[in-house]
Amino acid sequence: MRKIKMSWTLMVTMFLLAGGVMAQSFGPQAGDKSMALRFGRAVSFGDVQYAEVNSAVNESEYWNFDGVAPSLSAPSSSGFSTQNSMTNMIGVEAKYFITSQIAARFSGAGAVMSSPAADAVMVTGEASVDGEPAYPGTYVPGWEMMESRTTKQFYVDLGADYYFASNYSRVNPYGGVQVNATYGQMEIADGFRGVDDNGEVIPTHDTRRGEAYGLGGSVVGGIDYYLSEGMFLGIEIKAFNYMYNAKRVYHQSGMEAQDAATHNTAIFSQPVIKLGFRF
Repeated sequence: MRKIKMSWTLMVTMFLLAGGVMAQSFGPQAGDKSMALRFGRAVSFGDVQYAEVNSAVNESEYWNFDGVAPSLSAPSSSGFSTQNSMTNMIGVEAKYFITSQIAARFSGAGAVMSSPAADAVMVTGEASVDGEPAYPGTYVPGWEMMESRTTKQFYVDLGADYYFASNYSRVNPYGGVQVNATYGQMEIADGFRGVDDNGEVIPTHDTRRGEAYGLGGSVVGGIDYYLSEGMFLGIEIKAFNYMYNAKRVYHQSGMEAQDAATHNTAIFSQPVIKLGFRF
């Protein structure tokens, strides 16, 4: 009987100890790492418009009659938006826990899109006779040149978070600071433009390029709720955010760049939802 009591006592003690360990295991520990997908609205870092970059070669459409290029529109805010979508994945976040309460963090995303130029193809035969369209099949149609266009977009956030003590093992509130940087670029170039009515090759335009970039900092706050020991669902918001946004357009080679800038300050902006794993 005494052995049975001792066995039960030992089993209950082990169960309680195991329960205590499981309760503590939900919180991060020194050396842990986590990866999370971020859902929300992406920051605005691709703010260079096609018309602005290409305006120097389309004077009749974009320039004033006196040869003055229109002013650039102000860069859009990277700090505040009234529109958001939980289904829009905006990047990946990685954390490394230096201690059980302090974590270094990195988040970012990027994309490079490139469309090569297509040369113009001249018409073979006579497409018109005496001002009237020629009969179909008596000529081979051509097509106009298509410009090459390369667009690059990147954003990076670097910072550190401090995790606060909580009365609930699955709930992990934190606050942190970040340095935020964004960059976007659009570059346009010509292919073969064809020949004119005199048989002369039509000159190509110089490569045109526009850039948009932002640099700032933010104070963030959030909560990670652990669905299991290694999986969590989180919410985060930028309690305070300042961002300097600028864009620069090089209309032609050797020409001074045209600049526009915006200072953005926002409070309680850019809410996101996170789905992550700790390992």
